Amino acid sequence: MTTEPPTTATTEGPPPWVLRLLSMTTYVGIAGFVVAEIVQIAQYGTEGLLAASLLNALAWIVGVNAIIVGSGHLVMPDPVADSIGWPRGSPFQWEVGLAGLLIGVLGVMAPMFDRQFQLAAVIAFSIFYLGAAVGHVVQMVREHNRAPGNTGFIFWFDVLAPIGVIALYVAT
Repeated sequence: MTTEPPTTATTEGPPPWVLRLLSMTTYVGIAGFVVAEIVQIAQYGTEGLLAASLLNALAWIVGVNAIIVGSGHLVMPDPVADSIGWPRGSPFQWEVGLAGLLIGVLGVMAPMFDRQFQLAAVIAFSIFYLGAAVGHVVQMVREHNRAPGNTGFIFWFDVLAPIGVIALYVAT
């Protein structure tokens, strides 16, 4: 005699608070950037602040943020898919995760290299994140996807962070 396995939270998805939390992982990179800026100003004042802000943004907003977000797609693909309103089990989760990890590594490494390397990191980050923002809008309009990971803070981060990093690069 065989019995059906019991229904678990795995098949139903995580609770809403978990989805909300996953959509807010981007705050880690922003918090790191803010702390780095405070330390920069405390140690050096405003002398060279724009150049330091670019390096801090590359390390934290681009680097640490993308590593965390990309890792989420790699190690917790189903809860991340739920938070975005995507179907579970898509092999594209792995590819999105690797792209995020790549951009994160570029961002963390960028402060150690020359301006051309930094530009490459800015370009990679901006194309990926602005492109993701376009994807979020398409999902909002076509699929009426209002999931926290599609329309919440992450959407605005995907739009504003690249613009801010580009502005810092141009200003320096």
